[in-house]
Amino acid sequence: MKKIFNGLFYFFKFILLIAAFGLTLFVLIRMNVRLEKNMISILPELIPFVILLIIFIINMAFKQVGVIKNLFYNLTCCLVFATIICVALRAVFDTNMVLNEKYGYGIDFNFFDNFIAYIKIMLYGLLIANILFMFREKDDIKSNELNEV
Repeated sequence: MKKIFNGLFYFFKFILLIAAFGLTLFVLIRMNVRLEKNMISILPELIPFVILLIIFIINMAFKQVGVIKNLFYNLTCCLVFATIICVALRAVFDTNMVLNEKYGYGIDFNFFDNFIAYIKIMLYGLLIANILFMFREKDDIKSNELNEV
């Protein structure tokens, strides 16, 4: 049962990563168009997504078992990306928000802007955890070999 859930969460984390990146990009582009800012200003918010995707590809390419078979990490990735998706969808589709109705842009940019810092914290937390799990596997193998001798 653990393998089935791990496989599902491992698969869903890629789909949710793409959806979270796309929705975040959509809201940030619309925000910069409204503010008449340069599109380069959204790069700091998108860099964690790109780094996380690169780390996920490295994990697949080198078969990092410490990350791939970690049910808790895969579940946490799915929860983080689902949270980002919910925040973006609420900023876009919740018509009951005061500023959404007041300004008439169709997106409550203030609501989304309040969550940008938390989104970065969650994504960088996933990056740090992923890197720690990548090195944990190597340390565990070395310690097991020393214990067997």
